[in-house]
Amino acid sequence: MKAAVICSKGMGDGLMMMVASHRLKLEGYQVTTFQDTIGQLNEWFPGHAFAKRSTIENLDSFDFILLQNDNTPFSFNLIDRYREKIHVFYASYEEGKHRPRISKDYLFNRSQPMVTNIAEGIASLLGKIDSIQENGITIPKGLSYRKHQNRVIIHPTSTTPQRTWNAEKFINVARDLEKAGFCPIFSVSPPERERWLSLLHNRFPLPEFPTISELAAYIYESHFLIGNESGTGHLASNLVIPTLIVAGCPKQMALWRPGFLLGQVVTPSSYIPNFKLLRLREKKWQTFISPRRILKTFHKMHTS
Repeated sequence: MKAAVICSKGMGDGLMMMVASHRLKLEGYQVTTFQDTIGQLNEWFPGHAFAKRSTIENLDSFDFILLQNDNTPFSFNLIDRYREKIHVFYASYEEGKHRPRISKDYLFNRSQPMVTNIAEGIASLLGKIDSIQENGITIPKGLSYRKHQNRVIIHPTSTTPQRTWNAEKFINVARDLEKAGFCPIFSVSPPERERWLSLLHNRFPLPEFPTISELAAYIYESHFLIGNESGTGHLASNLVIPTLIVAGCPKQMALWRPGFLLGQVVTPSSYIPNFKLLRLREKKWQTFISPRRILKTFHKMHTS
């Protein structure tokens, strides 16, 4: 039996959907996971096959198709074309906005992390009682877990400005970490590197990671990660590295927080007004989270 697992575009989505791919593999399926970047981690997932989602032409040869819906024409077209054998994971569902739900689909519980939802969802679709939250990641030989006990990775970027905390505040966190005896290291994607070189002025290291595999190895040997909600946070969580995520919406993060190793998520206080016509907490959330609060949370996690 052949199974196709089709992930949304983000690296974090790919890592989380690997929970479903791994469960299908354990149940005897020949699985191909479709996602555009996670294939760079093929050596971390022995026995798994990867292909790029962007290269999908047809899925006729697959007996079981699992789609992580992302509300795009791409997803809708796949659902319409393969409705008889496609199973759809919905993070949320609205009649009229989405295709009609059937028994082959699974709607997530938004009070639980994605990793938990995916594990429970694939178990349900397979008719299994037990859920397995592992995704089969295997550490390559030669790496040492948390080898650098003072190294704290700071990941200061995200996919959109609305999900990104202030650059200056991340730099202030790095300064305070350095004063406390830690070694803060900034990590950004290759296209973001030029901007951050100018922001950091050689004040803090900004190593290059040409591949996700090299980034994963570096994270695995680091002590901690602080950053925005992003694929890098999910990767650290998957590698059992503690994470502290800065984000704007606690309800959203209940679902989208890194869920392999649960860390901490810092969001604005609920006392900040968020009335319908104002949305102060939603639109200006970065203003209401201070570097001091991040440092306080970090030290509490570090000493626990």
